[in-house]
Amino acid sequence: MLARHVRPLLSLLAAIGASTLISACDTGGETPLGPGGNASTGGSASAAGTSSGASTGGSGGAATAGAGSSGAAGSSAGAAATDSLAAKYAGIFPIGAAVSDFHLTALEDVLIRDFNHLTCENAMKIADIHPSEDTYDWASADRIADFARSHGMKLTGHTLLWHRQTPAWMFAGVTAGDAASLELLKSRLKLHIETVVGRYADVVDNWDVVNEAISDTADKQYRDGPEGSKWFEVFGSEEYIYWAYQFAKDALEAKEPGSSAGKLYYNEYVATVKADKILKLLAWLKDDKGITLDGVGFQSHENMTWPTVTDLQTAIDKVKAAGYKVKISELDVTVYSDYATGPFVPQPAVTYTPELAARQAQRFADLFTLYRKNKDVVTSVTFWGVSDDQTWLDNEPVPSRDDFPLLYDDLHQPKPARAAIMNF
Repeated sequence: MLARHVRPLLSLLAAIGASTLISACDTGGETPLGPGGNASTGGSASAAGTSSGASTGGSGGAATAGAGSSGAAGSSAGAAATDSLAAKYAGIFPIGAAVSDFHLTALEDVLIRDFNHLTCENAMKIADIHPSEDTYDWASADRIADFARSHGMKLTGHTLLWHRQTPAWMFAGVTAGDAASLELLKSRLKLHIETVVGRYADVVDNWDVVNEAISDTADKQYRDGPEGSKWFEVFGSEEYIYWAYQFAKDALEAKEPGSSAGKLYYNEYVATVKADKILKLLAWLKDDKGITLDGVGFQSHENMTWPTVTDLQTAIDKVKAAGYKVKISELDVTVYSDYATGPFVPQPAVTYTPELAARQAQRFADLFTLYRKNKDVVTSVTFWGVSDDQTWLDNEPVPSRDDFPLLYDDLHQPKPARAAIMNF
């Protein structure tokens, strides 16, 4: 899993001098884990957190920290626990979380109180939901979808096409450059998309149709060759991206005419670096293929200093100027900067002191100040997890190191970061 994004990005990081953990959002399926909503639908902004009963108390020993829009210190984490994060942000944008079966049981009360939008962390990826050509495994995705329905929440459909977590059967008997093979692959993709979209169209208000198709190499547009996209290899071009969006749009329109509006997203990591490439892809889809997307998912796996608020604002401005929305699709903030010098140098584990908790709280406060400032274009903010005991960062880039990246600690108590984004 470490090689999935970390190692291929070293040259990119060295080139831009980024001091960040820059690896991408999604778990590769190796961890028991599992991005954001579309505010244009309106329905996902309900205050689903009115039925409390979640854990109360302090922040697990961390120092009290809070922040308003200026990041000033404020109320305690314990006091914030009596409120609803989703309700606080009602009318601004939905607050989401990526979840698995674990979260529905271990953190049910927290989900009900603090979130009004969910993402299946892994359960809707092709390998999980469609493990063989004639078999669908709906169990986990259905549980999450039913949980969302029962609590008045919406889902992000994540993801219909990705170069990872695609089972071997999808490409079985398919040869690059062979026209008949290409039609077979397209038919398989079409059926998969139609089936998944059809099952969850009522509860999904935006789809990560294509995930991470942009190259990490500075002078390349698309992921191909050594970067390992079988889709690009078989199609011989980026044409597969078009077909995924066409099939998704057709599937939604078949359910209800006009229902694809506002729901077609492209999702990518290090969007501050890749913004121009992403917009080139969207322009190609619109101008050459007649498919207009609705927005871009900024995965937003950040560290304590990178990307800067200025970097993020510049990228958001570019996407907005091109006519698209932005969703913060997979937010977490690691306390480490393993790429501070460009090359990957793993930092040793640290103790999560009150001082560190307060600095992380300030970082979250600064990010949410930026998101609120851009509420006209930011359609949702989704955390990639809920609590520090279940996060993809447990496994990469440094296995078994606690990155402390989320709003709740290992004991499921609220951290100062939660109070910080509540206090504005």
